[in-house]
Amino acid sequence: MKSSGKLVLDNQKNYILLLIGALIILMTMACSGNGNKGLSENEIESYQIEILDSLVVDYLGMLSWSHISPDGQKFLALDLQKSDIILIEKEGKIIEILNKSGDQPESIGPNLMGRPQFRNDTEIALLGTKGLFLFDFKGNLKQQFKPDFDPIMNFIILNADVFQFRDPNFAIALMAGRNTEGSGFYESTVGTKFEAIDLNSRKYSGIIPFPDNSRFKVSEIFPVTNTVPVLRTNKEGLYIAFKNEPRIFFYNWENLNKPSKEIQLQIDNFQLIKGKDPKSVNQNMISFDTREFAYGAINQLIWVDGQLLVNCSSGLSDEEYERITNGISDFQEIFNLISEKNQSQWAVVSEDGNLIPVEIPNNLARIEFVDKEGNLWISPNRNEMERDYEVLFKARLR
Repeated sequence: MKSSGKLVLDNQKNYILLLIGALIILMTMACSGNGNKGLSENEIESYQIEILDSLVVDYLGMLSWSHISPDGQKFLALDLQKSDIILIEKEGKIIEILNKSGDQPESIGPNLMGRPQFRNDTEIALLGTKGLFLFDFKGNLKQQFKPDFDPIMNFIILNADVFQFRDPNFAIALMAGRNTEGSGFYESTVGTKFEAIDLNSRKYSGIIPFPDNSRFKVSEIFPVTNTVPVLRTNKEGLYIAFKNEPRIFFYNWENLNKPSKEIQLQIDNFQLIKGKDPKSVNQNMISFDTREFAYGAINQLIWVDGQLLVNCSSGLSDEEYERITNGISDFQEIFNLISEKNQSQWAVVSEDGNLIPVEIPNNLARIEFVDKEGNLWISPNRNEMERDYEVLFKARLR
């Protein structure tokens, strides 16, 4: 008996159910793993992670770390079960717990659309369907920046790096809805993919269409689960990757519509999903197959000390996927098996696309963010041990 591994939802009634599904996917397919399987064989050297310190918080819940303030004195985290935003001082004390989603006054909308960010050392920025909101550390609304379109998204990964600041007055965000063909469950090749938010002029501008050399710039369509963009800003510009494409595009701040550089990643056996004829798909229904989450993936980009780090996985072949899921119908079990077999790897990206491995200990998982001193803050691998507290590790790349 083969597993179906498919879920079909009514596009009008089950948006929240899909969010829950995305949350399950998020927690079971963390950015963790060791070894160098799937990376380029041209390994000149490797980097190590050196643990310097840790931040311990007395908290029980499904906590996802989000951001560190520019001065390094405070941290933001998100309780994925409650949608609570938690403000934490550097000694680990919880300062404030905020919840700004739902139907309450000053609500950002039903859900967050990106990781909570510090705008500066005194304000928290939250992105929702009602736009960009700024709150002080007590949860008082300071400003709201409302878009002139309806940014409704059918698929949200709650801790994805799709909302970042270039500086306190300019942000980049993933917000669907501007394009008439871009708000469904299948990706549109037309229109722009991100929004530039100018806090001085209070204007939103559509930026970054699919690059001409992107494999998704074709007549076929792909599910958004495989085109999820990954974003990382620095002083010169921003890096963009699309999940199931082993290529990174760099944009200068002066031109956010055409990449100035492209890096083809040297990943062995990167498994690619095939596109579909738009006429063969009922785009009024939300549908995904667990197979979509077992292809090659670019999961995360990090910029530290003038170097670009990537977290990626090669994916499973059709034969490997069928072998590990044969006879299994439970979605959670299938995701666990995919995550176990298709572990992701960290690497430093060279200019020619070669990947120099970064060896991360088994007890560590996702690199959450980088502070102004170039320290990496890394969350633990939840599969290694259970804790009655939350912890975040401070580390350096050696």
